[in-house]
Amino acid sequence: MIKIILLLFMVSIFLGCTNKIRTTTTTFYAPEHQQRGAIIVMSLDRQANNSLAFKHYQSKFNDKLKAQGYSIARSVEESDYIALVSYGIDHGKSSIISTPIVGQISGGTEYRSGTVYINGKKTTYSGFNYTMPVYGVVGSSTRTITRYTRAIAMDIVKTDSFKLKKPVKMYEVRAKSVGNCSVMLDVFDEMLEAMFTNFPNESGKAIVVAVDSDSNC
Repeated sequence: MIKIILLLFMVSIFLGCTNKIRTTTTTFYAPEHQQRGAIIVMSLDRQANNSLAFKHYQSKFNDKLKAQGYSIARSVEESDYIALVSYGIDHGKSSIISTPIVGQISGGTEYRSGTVYINGKKTTYSGFNYTMPVYGVVGSSTRTITRYTRAIAMDIVKTDSFKLKKPVKMYEVRAKSVGNCSVMLDVFDEMLEAMFTNFPNESGKAIVVAVDSDSNC
């Protein structure tokens, strides 16, 4: 019985320490948004499409889109839809936090000594005296924290309309989170998971999704 109690206690501590990435997602979609077909994921930054970093993120988008019923096209020519994606992180916003330091300001055990006159006779005394301690603010400490805003965006458009330079959007999805991680890679998986949770959600409504994370962001 004691082992079970200890196990439950350790589990509760572990769960209490689990970090979560909270992401706000907003989706807008057209009436015919349930149509599916072949899709290719491309970066809004054309120069990034051939980078190894984008290939890494592209595969993650592919997995999520396949789970929603799309097939992954090998080229624009073979696609019915194009998912135009972008992601990034800002330079952060710093703020100074002041924390009061609480300590004992009076009372407690005190050593006292002195001289008194009793019936005209001089008498010295010494000893310890105890009174209830009083606590208050004895100082403060300051620290600087920096919070970063991370964002992912995805627009799904019809390929034919994109070729005509008159893109017809099927979806607009935006995801944003704020935290102390300054590297997009550290939070990308959690934000993408939030982005596709209950996809496509309700059009025109912002929701907040908390996803467990091993990072301290």
